Amino acid sequence: YDEEDDDEDDDDDEDDGLWLVGGASNVGCAVLRQEGFTNEELAELSAEIDPNSDSPLSYYPLTKKGERFPIADSAKQPVLTPKPDDRKEYLHAILQGIGDVERDGFRILGELGASPADPTIVWSCGGGSKNDMWISMRERRLREEGHQGGVEVRRAKNTEASYGAALLAAASFED
Repeated sequence: YDEEDDDEDDDDDEDDGLWLVGGASNVGCAVLRQEGFTNEELAELSAEIDPNSDSPLSYYPLTKKGERFPIADSAKQPVLTPKPDDRKEYLHAILQGIGDVERDGFRILGELGASPADPTIVWSCGGGSKNDMWISMRERRLREEGHQGGVEVRRAKNTEASYGAALLAAASFED
């Protein structure tokens, strides 16, 4: 949602779709802080990562034990090993792992009957929305999952993570 989209004549794509409220994973970018990445280091290392290449590492970057979605497993452990000496490779693998959880979440929602089964636009918010490389990586991995090549990951106009929740709460009070 964009507060500028209240004009009915606006042709912006952001208000033409449907909201899909899905599950919430315990995986997220908080793991980056836990692993000691600073904003400056994230920007510098991200600029060196090719979003079109895969990391050979396979992580499930939880900050602590337990997962809600796309796997309901209270005993699920973080997977952040093996840990390479190269911080760029480590960041690449963590971001890829987070993106893979997102991809798997959309796949599960489709299997459970979400309509449409495949997303066409994913609006990115929160701190990660500032990272163009990661947006590109996520888009590529969603497309590779078989989302028919039409999925786009875009930066929301309001990137505060709580903004969407506030809009949904406000909508519940409308007559």
